[in-house]
Amino acid sequence: MTSRSYINILTIAFCLTNALTSCGQSQNKKNEQIVKNKSNKSILFDTSKTAIIPFDKKGNYPFDNSYKPTTLTQKDINSVDSLLIACVTDYNNSLDKDHKEWSIDLKKYNYRKQLIAVTNKIGEKEVWVNCFCHTWDSNKWKTEMMIVDDGGNCYFNFKINLATKKFYDLGFNGVA
Repeated sequence: MTSRSYINILTIAFCLTNALTSCGQSQNKKNEQIVKNKSNKSILFDTSKTAIIPFDKKGNYPFDNSYKPTTLTQKDINSVDSLLIACVTDYNNSLDKDHKEWSIDLKKYNYRKQLIAVTNKIGEKEVWVNCFCHTWDSNKWKTEMMIVDDGGNCYFNFKINLATKKFYDLGFNGVA
């Protein structure tokens, strides 16, 4: 075989390897999308798992009408994700051995989350995080708040103050 043949074989092998590698990467990140917020700044998040829903002051839930709608930055999204883990860990650790079935398992269930961002009376950004593992094969969860009765720990929500990095008002559904 000539050196030219080796170069052709190596070139083909390189192209195939590169195509297969990039193909695998795009599958892992296919749902991550860059989304522009209202300030026209880009944020990256997995749109198959997260929806950012605008705050409706008329609805008066999950915040009262003294709060004002705001946008989220990439740093805010990252903080929400880390505080979600901290909140769930704190909650799970608070359960006694007789109530471990109420624990929240973020790895076992395919939780999705809705985020509603507001600014409070003193200008601090807060976020309502609504998590659930069933959507009934509907995409309405991407545009409308999911409010569900019952369902146990498959449905939970809480609030985060991004300025203080504190979470509060954790609640999850009961079982009928």
